[in-house]
Amino acid sequence: MRRPVNEALAAYVPVDAVETVSQLLREHGVQLKISRDRLTKLGDFKPSANGSPHRISINGNLNIYEFLLVFFHELAHLMVYVAHGRRATPHGKEWKKVYGSLIRRGVEAGYFHPSVCSLLTDYSYRVKACGVAATDVVRALQAFDRQQEDSGWQLLDEIAENEVFITRGGRVFRKREKLRTRYRCLSVDDHRVYLLHGAAKVKRHGSTGT
Repeated sequence: MRRPVNEALAAYVPVDAVETVSQLLREHGVQLKISRDRLTKLGDFKPSANGSPHRISINGNLNIYEFLLVFFHELAHLMVYVAHGRRATPHGKEWKKVYGSLIRRGVEAGYFHPSVCSLLTDYSYRVKACGVAATDVVRALQAFDRQQEDSGWQLLDEIAENEVFITRGGRVFRKREKLRTRYRCLSVDDHRVYLLHGAAKVKRHGSTGT
């Protein structure tokens, strides 16, 4: 992020959260990278190595509340890594505790829209390792999408197995079976299998067939 940090963050997180996110980046020595729309993940954390800072990358196409949640998700990974190293499992009890706490802090500080606060607070006590959050939370957050004027977009979770769909990036897939929080999806173009989040925003495309 080459522009002044606060100015750059204002395009991605709720305005009231800008200073807090900026402070957390400084406090934890994090380099934040805004990524293009990735099919297989919404964000990731890479620990420091060979003198480089910790790095968090987040997809830039998320709405401001989704972006903030993914930031908290990845920051929780960083905090658990610093406290426990590789002894803690990636989405184990330590991570769930830290992520839940970050969500509640965000809710209490007024960073999220009032319409989703009760859902987020409830979710913070039953955290799972899914994309943004549980399906009910993600569905509520869709109201704030930058592309909300197009009502054809929905969650991959809501698409029937074997149905053909299109991603925001224009890729066409056929949905296969679920593997925990992701689905096996067959690319119509190159016939490769990709694992896509159930929280991915997609649109129905053609008939199901065989």
